[in-house]
Amino acid sequence: MKFITITSGKGGVGKSLLAANISYMLSQYGYKVALFDADVGLANQDIILGVNPKYTLLDVLKGNASFKDAIVEINKNFLFIPGESGEEILEYKNSEILKSFYEGVEELGELDYLIIDTGAGIGETVRSFIKASTDTVVVTMPDPSAVMDAYSMIKYTAKEKDEVFLILNYVRNKDEAIEIAERLKKVSKKHIGEQFKIEYLGYLERSRLVEESTKKRELVVKNHASSIPALQIADITKKLTNSLTKDGEHIKDTPNVAIFFKRLFQQS
Repeated sequence: MKFITITSGKGGVGKSLLAANISYMLSQYGYKVALFDADVGLANQDIILGVNPKYTLLDVLKGNASFKDAIVEINKNFLFIPGESGEEILEYKNSEILKSFYEGVEELGELDYLIIDTGAGIGETVRSFIKASTDTVVVTMPDPSAVMDAYSMIKYTAKEKDEVFLILNYVRNKDEAIEIAERLKKVSKKHIGEQFKIEYLGYLERSRLVEESTKKRELVVKNHASSIPALQIADITKKLTNSLTKDGEHIKDTPNVAIFFKRLFQQS
């Protein structure tokens, strides 16, 4: 099982939206996926996924529900583990939250991917998930302060891992995304060392369609599968899976000409 922590140096960079859409895409490639909303106190994956969980992790901590009771099935391959948005869960110690989560995950059986959508910043819970994960994905955007905060997150990850994955969100175009990724790689090489690698997964352009989908509580990769944003998220997901489905089949790439015509007719 791959245990992927998706995090960011600051809030508002679209981390949770990407975590939800990537999880859905993994399920479409045949992988069994569980997405845990670990943004303690500010959980919002239920809104992004368009579901109304009967129970959350807070109910599990209170003893009012079992871990399995709190799980929401999005589709046959995609399970959602709701966090809790509110101050009450903040009264629990990080160790209690993590213990409850890890014990519950053991009950889920065989998973291919466990995706953790953490809170922003380098808090205790985030650090714990980074240490425990097989892979860490840092999401950032072109805003200078967001890039600086992303580097701080990358620098911390380097204490625990040999590499980190990077996604650029809300960019104008591919060139802007690559320029920021290369800048972070250069700074990392200078201050962290050549032994640590930043693996650039891809980018998501700023899109009205993504904003509208979020407002409608829709996943853009599900409801607008042929759109530019969906194709960009699919490309990111392919890199996480080495372009292989669960059955080992190669995932077909989208021809560049198809993307050209979608841009031409402004379908993004």
